[in-house]
Amino acid sequence: INLTISLARSRTTLPIEILINVCWLKLFLFLNAVLIRGRRPLAPHHVSSPPRRGGFDTMPGAWPWIVSLQLPTITGHKHSCGGSLVSARWILTAAHCFSNKRQAAPTTPQNLPHWRAVIGASKLSSLGPEVHVRFIKQVVIHEDYKPPQEANDIALMELDQPVKCSDYIQPACMPNATTDVDKFNDCFISGWGVLRDIEVTVASDVMREAKVNRFAPALCNSSNWYNGAVEPNTICAGYAEGGVDSCQGDSGGPLMCKENESQPFWVIGTTSWGKGCGEAHHPGVYTSTQSFHEWIEKHIGPMPEPLPERKPARPRPPQGAQDLKGSKDTVATFFKLLQKLLHHTKKGKN
Repeated sequence: INLTISLARSRTTLPIEILINVCWLKLFLFLNAVLIRGRRPLAPHHVSSPPRRGGFDTMPGAWPWIVSLQLPTITGHKHSCGGSLVSARWILTAAHCFSNKRQAAPTTPQNLPHWRAVIGASKLSSLGPEVHVRFIKQVVIHEDYKPPQEANDIALMELDQPVKCSDYIQPACMPNATTDVDKFNDCFISGWGVLRDIEVTVASDVMREAKVNRFAPALCNSSNWYNGAVEPNTICAGYAEGGVDSCQGDSGGPLMCKENESQPFWVIGTTSWGKGCGEAHHPGVYTSTQSFHEWIEKHIGPMPEPLPERKPARPRPPQGAQDLKGSKDTVATFFKLLQKLLHHTKKGKN
């Protein structure tokens, strides 16, 4: 079997070996794209910073799908909301981030292109070469978003250019209708929200993270807690005694959970609202991403689930973002399979 293609005015015949080569390479790149979803290649090698009230400072690459959404100001750009990278072109966030009452400068068709998304960053005042900065092509706010109750508080942002995956930039795992999210109890929140443990309330320059607990909807809506104010399709997470919580500036950022150490983290919620920050019996309220899975895929297309865990890569100095990369073991396996296939093809010819 031969594959014939035309190049300029000449005709070139490619043998089946080259065709197989190309097909296997495409398959390898596709599988590698699926493998990296929800993974944190650098996280296993990190040591947490000293704790501060409400969380820890994170190391670069700790949560590679978290995005800083920034508003244009007179002096440049300022962090406004968080978000999660769900594909090379799309970010998931909260609808209320674009509500006039939540912004100093309302979102309009005129200033939307001046919003920017910072992907792969940890310290916002010092962006390294591993960071991607993109501007916004469009915002899709859920058609049934209700600001007073924060019902359906979910939105998507399309980037003007796609990003490339690296150890510092990777897409999040998103649960679909069949994912058993009830078994995901190891949960974290992270972002650049305001700090409440100092005399002056200011936004954090360094991404911070905190472990949180999930609460049953009935408890969250009980009379001593939110007294029925929590809408369906939401998740409550935090601590009954307070102290650890998302806060202003964390809106739109992810609630990330997993089942055990061998599993990837899943973004099961986006930060929506709460009473104060860290108040007792008033945990953070998060929009359930599983409840809006079909709505998300309607706009961005299907999202593959992750394959089983692979050995994490060793950390290395930040470099320019590269195309999808695999571990040495994955590459070695790919070439071994390719050699066997080529050997089998040659035997068939003989």
